[in-house]
Parts: sequence; C-alpha cells; structure tokens
Amino acid sequence: MNPLPLLVSLPREPESIDVLAGELDLTPDERSLAVSLYSRGLPPLVHRKCLPYMFGVSPRLIAAMQKRAEHYYRRFTINKQGGGTRAIVAPRRFLKLIQTWINGHICSKERMPECVMGFVRGRSIFDNGRAHCKNKNVMVVDVKDFFPSVTLQQVEAVFASFGFPEEICRQLGGLCTLDGGLPQGAPTSPALANLVFLSVDERLSRQAAEWNCTYTRYADDIVFSGARHFISEDVACLREILRQGGFTINDRKTRIVGQGGRQTVTGLVVNGKALPPRSKRRRWRAMFHRAANHPHEFFDRARSLAGIAAFVNQYSSERATEYGRIAQEVREKSQHR
Repeated sequence: MNPLPLLVSLPREPESIDVLAGELDLTPDERSLAVSLYSRGLPPLVHRKCLPYMFGVSPRLIAAMQKRAEHYYRRFTINKQGGGTRAIVAPRRFLKLIQTWINGHICSKERMPECVMGFVRGRSIFDNGRAHCKNKNVMVVDVKDFFPSVTLQQVEAVFASFGFPEEICRQLGGLCTLDGGLPQGAPTSPALANLVFLSVDERLSRQAAEWNCTYTRYADDIVFSGARHFISEDVACLREILRQGGFTINDRKTRIVGQGGRQTVTGLVVNGKALPPRSKRRRWRAMFHRAANHPHEFFDRARSLAGIAAFVNQYSSERATEYGRIAQEVREKSQHR
C-alpha cells in the first residue's frame, strides 16, 4: 500500500500552507509553525481543524474518534502459536486510514538505533538472531503487556517531541490510543511503542556496555548475550530499568541459557547460525515433498507455501528456490483444475 500524500486534500507545494492558513484563519504564530513542520517533512498540524480539513471531513468526526475511540474499533481473538489466545482490537476502516497516514508521515520519521530490530524497515528476526550467534550465554526477557503498558501521556509526549502544539498532541494521542494504552491492531502502535521505549533502550544499551554484552530488542523481546554468566541479580537489574520506564518483566518468559543449552531468540536457534528449530525445518521439508508429489492436496494452500518459501529465503536461498518452484507449480495447477 502506497503512503498517503502528505497533504491529503491539498497540492504538495509550499503554497499549500497559504491555502491552509487562509481557510482556517491561522494566526501568524500558527502559520510560522506550520511552515517549520512542513519544511521538516511533517504535516502542518497546528490547529485542531487542520487534520479534518486535510481529510475533507467534519471536525466533529475527528473529535468523536478522539474522545469516544471505543466506538471505532472491533474486538476479536486469535490463536497463539504456542497455545492460548491473544486479544486484538482493530480500528475500523476510516480510523485505520487516518492512523496509517499518521504512522507514515509522523511516527516512522524517527530513525531507530541499531539495537531496535522489531517494526523497523529493513530489519528482521534474522538480523536480531544473528546479533547473538555464537555468544556463550544468552538472557532473554519479555516485556509484559508491551502495547497496553504505553500510556496516553507517553504517546502525547512523543508527538510533542516532533514539535506539535499541545492541542494537536492531545488530538493525535486520542486517535492512536484506546482505554489509555496502545491497541494491538492499530498501524500506529508498533512505531509509537518503539518511540516511547527509546529511553529504556538507551539505559539497557548502557547496561550492556557495562557488562560487555550485545543488546537487542525485537518488539517486547529483550536479549542480552556475551561471555558474561548471567544470574538472577542481572534480571533484577533489568526489572528496575524497565520499572523506571513504566514497564514490567514477564517472569514466566524470562530465560538464561548457557553455551550447552539451546539458545532461542525470537523463535530462532542461535547456537551456530540463526535458524528456525530443526523440527520446523524438517516439517517444512516433508510438506514441500508432499506438495511436489501430491499438489492437489495443497491447492488451497498455495499462498501459504509461497510465504514459507519467502521466509526460508532469509537463511537459505537454495532451499527457498526449490520451495518457491514447488509453490508456483501448485498455484498453476490449482488454476487449471
């Protein structure tokens, strides 16, 4: 999906600010701020009527989505890979459209440090795993309720850091939060969570340097690795750093693994190369062998086969080519059944 234009209902020229200022009767200070924001590639949101005007909708609609957000989401659950369910709250169509625009033109503007691997273009779970390959010891800590733990006040502070006035920070914060936190299904939530967590990342990076370790974070998965023999006091140290940032550790998912154990980082085994577990790779080999010999059994799963092939390409181009060929053959035969 291509990003929406910076000014949805206005041309992309400097004169757009003049149009906006004239239509909304902006004060000289507001116009000056609009020019400053626009020159930095940010939308010139300087008055609560700017956003509805740019989208060509009533200010009342934007205000309703901001103040009564619960009416603009749908709730459902999905099954977790390891069992159980995860509650998802997804924005309805128009709110999602606005959130996508906010994400593309504001939230994603900040460059993330190298330690942040999740929700960053060009970085993957394989980059995260490779950072910890062949290190003697690994400590993995999970942040409990990562998205819901981010507060409306923290989100408003993020928008304020871009230079938006307080009124706009409240407006954007209301459009991107639900029940005082970040909703799991909103397109703005990943980038906003990363931005809020940056100060914690900085403290965790300093701690890693003190321990002479490697530190990365993929969403809510925090990983330290190195020659250090991690102990329970180290987990307590991280717990305090997270507490200061408003987050808590999920003790149930905390793991310390030495060189002799299977070291797993974001689902990848990193004892040697960063690879999916052997059991999963064997299951995929058996699946594609079956698909090659009995393609009719996979006619409704051709897209899933292609997705697996693309995933495998991140660690084995040779195997991915073979899987991709089989997936293509299944797809072509399904079209001629």
